[in-house]
Amino acid sequence: MSQQLADVLVGTVVLASIYALVGIGIVILFRSTAVVNFAQGAFMVAGAYLFYWGLEDVGLSWPLALLLSMSAMAVFGALCYVTMFRRLVGFDPFILVIATLGLGVVIQTVVAVIWGSSVRIMPGVFSLAPIDLPGNLRITPSALFGVVAAVVLIAALDLSMLRTRVGVRMRAVADRTLLASFVGVNVHLVSASAWAISSVCAGVAGAAFALQHELNPLSINALGLVAFPAVLLGGMDSIRGALVGGLLMALIQNLVTTYIGGIWSDVSAYVVLLAILLVRPSGIFGSPTLARL
Repeated sequence: MSQQLADVLVGTVVLASIYALVGIGIVILFRSTAVVNFAQGAFMVAGAYLFYWGLEDVGLSWPLALLLSMSAMAVFGALCYVTMFRRLVGFDPFILVIATLGLGVVIQTVVAVIWGSSVRIMPGVFSLAPIDLPGNLRITPSALFGVVAAVVLIAALDLSMLRTRVGVRMRAVADRTLLASFVGVNVHLVSASAWAISSVCAGVAGAAFALQHELNPLSINALGLVAFPAVLLGGMDSIRGALVGGLLMALIQNLVTTYIGGIWSDVSAYVVLLAILLVRPSGIFGSPTLARL
């Protein structure tokens, strides 16, 4: 395998893991609450800065700093639902979209007030020396951390959705909200849990991305927005679609960056989005009814 192709494959897997984390958070939240969270990129920024704070200011080891970031993001996500979006249940979807956009602006502003808006370098948690794999494949430890974190978190979510009582209730609320409430499911508790899970996914994705690059709130937030074409490509209500959509979008962007130029990377994502909306609005694995919403 040529070195260029090997780099494309590794870059695709690494970027797809970030998109998958963000995308699954978007899908879980949408299926449970019907909210399309355009603040997901801002949640990534918050998670990355909390991880940085735990490492740099508190002096924790990276596992404890990551646990601190995940716990704080879970609490923050649940509070967002309890204090704001619980009051907006049943409102027009356009109102919910505007609310998430406003929430994103608030989060970005608070982060800038606390930590400033300048770009920061993450502490040297992992070695900079790449790991050599068979087939000319090479990956840095920080990129490998992002891939492993995505696999572990996604597998844990998948198992919890299938085998735990909370997961069963979340699936029930996603499929038949009114019926679930009639049989005693606490819909508001499930919705708050969905916000918490979505926030944790975004926070871990932000921390993983910052370790691989730098702590730049603009680039992290932009990556969160580009995750939406990946989710729509796979299907807005499909976890499997979020995984496949993230992989396809990452592959397209890496091929475009390698053979055309990096300036066209984000453009290619939205070109694919427009094509999908024209050909199959529900995405590859999405429910056809979503096309009519």
